[in-house]
Amino acid sequence: MRIPSRIATALAVALAVAALAGPAAARGPELVLDLGRTLAVKDGPGGGGISLGASVLWRLEDHFRVGFMAFADGLGERTDRLIGAGGTDLGPVAGVHRAAQGAALRLEAHATGARALQPYLAATWGFYRVEDDVRGSLLQSDDAVGFGLGLGLMRAFNDHHAAGIAVRAQQLSRGGAGRYLTAALEWRWSMGAAD
Repeated sequence: MRIPSRIATALAVALAVAALAGPAAARGPELVLDLGRTLAVKDGPGGGGISLGASVLWRLEDHFRVGFMAFADGLGERTDRLIGAGGTDLGPVAGVHRAAQGAALRLEAHATGARALQPYLAATWGFYRVEDDVRGSLLQSDDAVGFGLGLGLMRAFNDHHAAGIAVRAQQLSRGGAGRYLTAALEWRWSMGAAD
């Protein structure tokens, strides 16, 4: 899979910003793992599916983070009926399955102040590949640029670990899946010391 030059440029800029961020970046990156579900899939086969994500973020000042995200989102599967000889209905069979995967630049803005629950806004922009398959045989694929905007709420357990929830809306530039939502549980591990 080849990443378009615009996305490669954006990722290079994000790395440069993270490298030049000063003392906040010296704390080390933060690993974010998401596990959830897709909802409200526009133009999909229906039903939504599992959503997986992994991000590496660096702090910019105290309340901003920038980094990269990789994701795989199930966008639904249609169930068809298997019809045998003589028109006998043999039962349900898996039909078209749609999934999106890709990589994105991720930006976060966290609320200031000490709170037990910390809210944040997240934005993503990146490359999406949407594929339709039937039981593993690829029918078609579309490449698109996509934008995501989300809200999250997390609780820190100590200087290195936090958990929370996040909801993100995705909008794709073209292809079989125009837009969809993800709702996920998040686990965060900070590899450096916190303030």
